[in-house]
Amino acid sequence: MFKLSKIISFLIFLFFYFVQYSYAADNHIPVRVGISDTGFKTYIFDEIKFNNASSLHVMDSATGYVLPIQETAQILKVTSENNLFRIYIDNKLAARNLTGPVLIKPDDNNFISIEGLKRKGKQALYRGYIELVRSSKDISKFSIVNVLSLKNYLRGVVPNEMPVRFGLEALKAQTVAARNYAVTPRVKAYDEFDLCDSVACQVYFGANTEDPVSDKAVEQTNGIIALDKENNPILALYSSTAGGYTESYEFAFSDPETRIFPSKNIPYLTAVPDNNNFPELNTDEKAEEFYLSNPEAFDDVSPYYRWSKEWTADELNKILPKTIKAQSTTGFITPPLISEEDFGNLISIKALERGKSGKIITLEVKTDKNTFIINKELVIRRCFPKNGISLPSANFVISYINSAVPVYKFSGGGFGHGVGMSQWGAGKMAASGYTFDEILQHYYRGIKLATIPVVIRGNYKITERIFYTENEDAQIIVLNSNNIKKIKVFVNNKELTIKPDKEETKVSISRYLNKGENKISYLVTDEDATFEDSATVFIQIKGAVDE
Repeated sequence: MFKLSKIISFLIFLFFYFVQYSYAADNHIPVRVGISDTGFKTYIFDEIKFNNASSLHVMDSATGYVLPIQETAQILKVTSENNLFRIYIDNKLAARNLTGPVLIKPDDNNFISIEGLKRKGKQALYRGYIELVRSSKDISKFSIVNVLSLKNYLRGVVPNEMPVRFGLEALKAQTVAARNYAVTPRVKAYDEFDLCDSVACQVYFGANTEDPVSDKAVEQTNGIIALDKENNPILALYSSTAGGYTESYEFAFSDPETRIFPSKNIPYLTAVPDNNNFPELNTDEKAEEFYLSNPEAFDDVSPYYRWSKEWTADELNKILPKTIKAQSTTGFITPPLISEEDFGNLISIKALERGKSGKIITLEVKTDKNTFIINKELVIRRCFPKNGISLPSANFVISYINSAVPVYKFSGGGFGHGVGMSQWGAGKMAASGYTFDEILQHYYRGIKLATIPVVIRGNYKITERIFYTENEDAQIIVLNSNNIKKIKVFVNNKELTIKPDKEETKVSISRYLNKGENKISYLVTDEDATFEDSATVFIQIKGAVDE
């Protein structure tokens, strides 16, 4: 029998779910994640099935209609027909002509299970709730959006982005980086959700892949992100292996808006050698010396620290016409190859320009018909697949072996774009005794660790933050106080009053802190302040390290 209480509990759930977002601990910050199919090939669907239908609550958000579901129900199917949603329960039509979005929430202490969807070979399970929303690219279809707290999102990200065997401090560094990326992604490529669940954003596999060690890393960095010198959340890029030398942002990525390459530099995403004795590798000679040797580095334990790939000239004459034509659509190959027949026969491959880590940012491919200039590391990597797999990185040197069967050999290091934190490097740093903040401040230069900055206004509303720290030297930072002359602060229920300066005010709260989780609340008590008057506040737990 259908329970009326399901309707009531669903409505109560939605009310409190959104009301709680006024608080800012990780367990209250919302994240909208697009869910792809098992092969990560699409985010657009015309049909989806959910297991354990009797444990689900379903509502059409456009009308508030709540679908009655029998306690014996097994499979709930949602389809898109004539730009409207239809819902079937155990293959029987239960609702039609729903405008959507359709909201699907499990009973308390249950997960959402999408039939046939696998992650790490296991049935995918999701916390929070699912929103089925019309696709902006094809309104006859829909996207599957998992809406959940930032904390639970990170629980499904961290063990899938970094092996838990790397240790707690490495996982804590990964958690902060992933938290930053969730707050400040490089681009917003989708209208329906903030983040995708694949390597194109961050790998998010849901509740069935959580691990106690990575859960502990999430708990022990709760509420903490990295800020730049202007007190903005950083773009915390990371990749598997840097090869001993990370690259500057501008030499790996194009501008997300103008597509200009190289792009503008980001000061905290500058090239970082693991050893200060490593020189800049922006010449062929320096790159050859570095990548044809194995100097000690933080990520030298990675299987991709050094690698090599070989092709015969005949192999490349078959591969390159296809890949250069395909990659010409990116706009980073000049001239573009329109027809494979216009490629000709390969004469030479030469690096024209390198970044500070030796990463090739401009490559020349010369044939008897044309000379192609290939820009940008990912485009270069995709032009030279081996056994159908792109190059591990664009940090390589080229040698030509003019034998009976001519061979091109690429000798390189690293795996991924190489900007920001090296995950394998973080693992070795943790094993060597470095703490998570030291790991982060090695890879992201000039950063500080703090809570997410919040704007408080003169409307007497209490703003709460929850954060974890073992640092005894934390400070409240108040910035750009606009006509707010007095703020009352409660740190773990202990009260203090701050009279901020107009530019910046720092107040130590060390004596009020717990070792572990802390709660802080801000309340503007200036009676003359209005809603238009504001200040920005955050807790700094680790200041920037002088370079």
